[in-house]
Amino acid sequence: MMLSPSRNVSRLLTDTASRHPERTAIVFGDDRITYAALDAAANRVANLLASRGIQPGDKVALSCPNVPHFSSVYFGILKAGAAVVPLNVLLRSGEIAYHLADSDAKAYFAFEGTPELAIAQAAWEGFRATDGCTEFFLIESGGAAGAGHRSRTRRPSPSSP
Repeated sequence: MMLSPSRNVSRLLTDTASRHPERTAIVFGDDRITYAALDAAANRVANLLASRGIQPGDKVALSCPNVPHFSSVYFGILKAGAAVVPLNVLLRSGEIAYHLADSDAKAYFAFEGTPELAIAQAAWEGFRATDGCTEFFLIESGGAAGAGHRSRTRRPSPSSP
């Protein structure tokens, strides 16, 4: 089947969820996530981004290891019409700040991490060190893919650099 060049990759998820909602899309340990659940989680991410003013063509950074949340956030960013800026989970805060500024990312999703790899701490510090990236979303590890997102919006203050 030949795909239209204007077709967004996220449309493949939407189409598959429509045709085969109960089929398994992701297997992670003992967890099984259906196409319908993955599509719904991606839609929640897209709606969240739209509610925060993310426009088609904007860039959204993502620091997340290979866990189910990666897929729901990745597809959600695409569904919002934004471009994904994937960041290595091993980056330090200064490196994150550099990549956020260099890519012109408007928003940033970061997985909370583990005690051995505290992704969220470096992510938050890197986010705070940039001016153009205004939305920070923490991906919490519990629950189904895409379920837990806490967010913060950068608010200008007299103490900001």
